[in-house]
Amino acid sequence: MSDELFSREEILGGGLSRIRRARAIVFLLEQEARRIGDRSAVLASAAPEAAGMLYAIYEADPELMRRALPGEADEAFIESFRNSRRRAKSAASRLLESTVDSWKVLLPEELGLRAEVLHQMALRHGLPRNRSRRIAAEFGVGQEAFEAAYLRTVGDPTSTAFGPDISWLASFRKSAATR
Repeated sequence: MSDELFSREEILGGGLSRIRRARAIVFLLEQEARRIGDRSAVLASAAPEAAGMLYAIYEADPELMRRALPGEADEAFIESFRNSRRRAKSAASRLLESTVDSWKVLLPEELGLRAEVLHQMALRHGLPRNRSRRIAAEFGVGQEAFEAAYLRTVGDPTSTAFGPDISWLASFRKSAATR
């Protein structure tokens, strides 16, 4: 899958197929993961006392902090598009993994579309099996209904969505090489 969200022909052709809708959702998930990653970086760079207070508030009631931010609550889906002014470069799979709780509300209920979203995410990010457990759990990997939907939609079992395990040292080398 290229970094281009939609081609000119797709936009002019009108209507989004399941694959295009899944790509749009993956884009939104990436943007939400980046937004949360940016917020975490700001919290980490704050004075230790202030960061400790903010983390305590967040731990006590994550929804309280979420509702306090502009555009959250009912408009999370649309707000993710608004926050996407940055270039759509692939988010690291570890960022997606660490921010699952924030973007899981954007996942579609329909199992066929959810299966296609996982497939597109796997194509884009090459999800390593041992570093994507929370992602797999949130999508429903291992549940009979989702497994059947994935097989119907993609034509392969869910095990094909995840790449080989990656060691800590290998992931460190990979991240150092991309900087």
